[in-house]
Amino acid sequence: MLSFKISYATMEDIDLLVRHRVSMWNDISAELTAAAPNFEEKTRGWIKKKLSEGKLIGFIAKTQDGHVAGSGCLWIREHPPIPMSAHMEVPYLLSMYTEEGFRRKGVGKMIVEAAIAWCRDRGYDRINLDASEAGKRLYETLGFKPGYSMRLQL
Repeated sequence: MLSFKISYATMEDIDLLVRHRVSMWNDISAELTAAAPNFEEKTRGWIKKKLSEGKLIGFIAKTQDGHVAGSGCLWIREHPPIPMSAHMEVPYLLSMYTEEGFRRKGVGKMIVEAAIAWCRDRGYDRINLDASEAGKRLYETLGFKPGYSMRLQL
């Protein structure tokens, strides 16, 4: 059985985080990704900025021999005061991606559990996310519930 180790992303991991975010969107809708001008370049700039500010926490899962199995990120977003939370920041889970050869082996679950632990250790009282159809079951098994998120496409 494979075992994995989670590490935090550094500035040296930007290419990996970009590749995984673009691959995640390709899996969701290759047409959307193809139609988005400069998507990879914009993604790289955003990840670099947020990672350098400490507002993006990347979690990378690797095998014992160092092969990357997957990654995911927490974006620490500023949030206005709300009655349900004492915090003015809310961690948002995004860019969850597992390499094809490692899917259905617990990689995604390990990454989400590491993100949950990171948030708990820092006193956060919630994590938000938008789940793809492929990810909903995993998040539900870890206790995530549908929320208030609604969207108007303009």
